[in-house]
Amino acid sequence: MVSTLVPPPGPGINTYVTRAEADLYMADSFGQSALWAALTNDQKDQALLTAFKLLDRQVWQGEATGEADFPRTGLTDCAGLAVDDSTVPDDIESAQIELAFAITQNPGLVTSTSTDDNTKRLKAGSAEIEFFNRDGSPSQVIGRFPANVMELIHCFLASYAGALGGAESFGTECPETFDVDGFDRNEPF
Repeated sequence: MVSTLVPPPGPGINTYVTRAEADLYMADSFGQSALWAALTNDQKDQALLTAFKLLDRQVWQGEATGEADFPRTGLTDCAGLAVDDSTVPDDIESAQIELAFAITQNPGLVTSTSTDDNTKRLKAGSAEIEFFNRDGSPSQVIGRFPANVMELIHCFLASYAGALGGAESFGTECPETFDVDGFDRNEPF
């Protein structure tokens, strides 16, 4: 028997969304609504619980205000705006649902430990990137999570918080011993 879903607030939180919320969200998802509707309630609950556990393993900005990762204090969105520390961001709720659905379609996501980006080809002219699965088929997964989930959560990850300040360059002040062109590497080319 599948555990009962327990959304915040309260003790024993194991999901950010209820099955009813997931059903409503998936009903509006083109090409996915029928697949989600065909699942049993236990399958949906199990997928939502598993997605919660996978999201719970991430390192997020700020500090949790309770036993679950969300809500959090010190959290900012992609625009750098503070997020209310008493609620779970909509994008996190959506990510849980999207990840739950992806797990029902590809159970291998649960045990994937790869952080590979599965890049098959990068192309400079007309900027093209192509990803692949290990079996050679096209992929929509970047690292462990599907691209649509990463789009929803990347702003909240702790690794993103450090990127808000912009790019940094290290080692540009090292003296050059092979200066044959007359340019100092600390000056623009």
